[in-house]
Amino acid sequence: MHIPKRIIPLLAGLAVVSSANAQNKYHIAEIKTNASGKTGVNPRFLNRERDDLAEGQGWKALAWDTATNGYTLEEALPFAFSFNGAGNVKLDGKFRATKNGTITFNDFKASGTALPAANFVINSLPDPRVANNSVIVGGIIASSTNDRVVVKTFGNAPHRQFWVKFQSYTLGTDTANKYGSYSYNAIVLEEGSNAIHVVRMGWGSEHAWYANNLPIKNEQTNGIQLGPFESYPLAGVSSLLDVVAKQGKDFSDNSFVSFYTGIEKLNDASFSTGYTNKPAGTAYVKSGNQVPLEITGVFTMHGSTQNTDYNLNTQVNNEAVVTTPLSFVNFSDYHSAQISHTIFRDMQPADRARVRAWISPNGGGTDGRVSNDTLPLVFDFVAQQGGGNAVSKALVESYTATWCSQCPAVNVALDSLETQLGGAANFISHHINDNMHNKLAPLEIDSMPLVVVNRQQMVGNASEIKKSVETAVAAASKGVELKFTNLVYNPSTRKVTGTMEMTAQDAWVKSGLRFGVMLREQGVRGLGAGWDQKVDFALTKDSQSIFFGKNKTLVGYYHNRVIWAVDGGKHGATIPSAVDVMKSGDKYAYSFTLTIPDTMLSLGMPKAADFGPTGAIYSRFKPADLSVVGFVASNFGAGINEEIYLDKYEANILTSVSQPLWDMKNGIAQLNEKQALNLYPNPANGWVSLGIDGKITEVLVFDISGRMVQGLSLSENRLDLHGVQPGLYFIRVKTQKGSGTARLLVN
Repeated sequence: MHIPKRIIPLLAGLAVVSSANAQNKYHIAEIKTNASGKTGVNPRFLNRERDDLAEGQGWKALAWDTATNGYTLEEALPFAFSFNGAGNVKLDGKFRATKNGTITFNDFKASGTALPAANFVINSLPDPRVANNSVIVGGIIASSTNDRVVVKTFGNAPHRQFWVKFQSYTLGTDTANKYGSYSYNAIVLEEGSNAIHVVRMGWGSEHAWYANNLPIKNEQTNGIQLGPFESYPLAGVSSLLDVVAKQGKDFSDNSFVSFYTGIEKLNDASFSTGYTNKPAGTAYVKSGNQVPLEITGVFTMHGSTQNTDYNLNTQVNNEAVVTTPLSFVNFSDYHSAQISHTIFRDMQPADRARVRAWISPNGGGTDGRVSNDTLPLVFDFVAQQGGGNAVSKALVESYTATWCSQCPAVNVALDSLETQLGGAANFISHHINDNMHNKLAPLEIDSMPLVVVNRQQMVGNASEIKKSVETAVAAASKGVELKFTNLVYNPSTRKVTGTMEMTAQDAWVKSGLRFGVMLREQGVRGLGAGWDQKVDFALTKDSQSIFFGKNKTLVGYYHNRVIWAVDGGKHGATIPSAVDVMKSGDKYAYSFTLTIPDTMLSLGMPKAADFGPTGAIYSRFKPADLSVVGFVASNFGAGINEEIYLDKYEANILTSVSQPLWDMKNGIAQLNEKQALNLYPNPANGWVSLGIDGKITEVLVFDISGRMVQGLSLSENRLDLHGVQPGLYFIRVKTQKGSGTARLLVN
């Protein structure tokens, strides 16, 4: 099969002046980009962090050398690295970074030359002003004390990556910083392969200016420069590196270019999971005859020749190998093409088809490197009947903070939606970025409010919340039933223990399920000092790094459904079993323990504030306002395995369940219909009358720490308070018609 040269851009696009031995030096081995609708990512998936993580989170900031014009002090690499095919790097394994986006291995001490200036914007390569033996991320410059170079090592020897990140740099054409723009770029050095990756991470501005003036085009300003007349910019590949209007701070939208040294092999192709929306992993399919099983991957030509005569080989469950010529390849990316192949197979419920896939030359040719011809992962298909009649509930998670001026309105809207849905979904709230911060919230964001539905859809527009939740409720899986058993609260240890039991009503892969339980507090409200979300431009030019000033008082703020403790980690705990498939009727019990924090309150709130009927400070550990919310999630529900697919926030919720911590005396019972309870007088001293509809069957009294007050007598709906110490108490009254709770102050 012949592929026209115009479809596969090869090394002719590299602007290399010294071309006689170019193949012995650097060449582009891979380009991955998020432009034109493609999915971007970091090289080899090792760095899965947000782009803006910095000091204190494993990154080390390099100190500036005040005696030079824009350089950092020398920094040592954590491993041996061959630069330009010349053994270890210069400077005995050390380098310098600069304020205009380069790292250089030039040994200025040994050569006796002075450090050149680095306080200018690099607009194209080669640039004789740039130090020899440098890797360049051009188009940016440090112009503020907030801009810095940070480094971190990822992975394990002998395949580590050393990241040099230019953190929060200014876009080069806006040297006056009048637009408050920011950018994140990295140069990555890889152990073993000696590859150099230039990673385009995130950028933006609080003005629309950047959409038309973004200088980071990676075409002429990024690359490698060995000397003033020998450079390897990314010229000729601009169609693959289209600039998008904005790139966020999630690593999964990054772009990168990989440089390798050495002679290119004449004939070398690879087959990899690539960067597709359906990577190898486990997926569920509908059982039946001739079920389509889709195999996807990325076929890449690494060699200097254009031999594309290859076969795709597939094998299901160690059965006979099936060979298909790759006659359908259509190269749309640099050297690469995404290919899809469908296998048809009869499958009954709980049947499993594990598919291996690899490529081989067609017609007896040779492949220069066979180690990259086989997918490292196996496609794993499990058949479901698509049945079940379980009452499944969606999980709706809102992200909020005490300083968020719009969050209370969103919470009120969610209250209304919760009532409208009549229990068809469970609603929770994660506090982040404030002193009620929940470090186990599965998502890290820097702007709120945000609503996440079933951990699949993120909704930032308030007008879309209702539709998104209703859609999730209508599409909820009926194949999983979930309930709590043995729920116990121990006030002395502040621990909530119990079991969450799952009953399968369809086939599910055990190793692909996640279980999580959260402690939820209802009705956190009050008066207190907050922040006003004002960007302090004197401290940062990064529009998303907000420095808040405590200069605004929030009166009557209200946050409902706040999560205070989590069992199972951020995404839920996985089941140890690795291979078993649960069939309809199979059960699994997940035991959990939640510890109620001893400071379940909003720090800094005035103690004199009126916290309403269910407040935050005076009523810690109150049983009336605590509940447990559990969920079971699947890594594979959408054909996406969380570990394989970049550890993203993507383990979608199959169903959720909630239950209040209410009747502690009888070991937790379901909440009966609420009744109005009036206490008079209130405050009381000696006796208090209980005004409630129905015959009283039980009265429980708790102090503010959740301890039950014993030895109280009831006579004609009047409770004897003699001997009760002054303070705040909660009265729980049960009748034949329901139950009611009220707060009582004893003088």
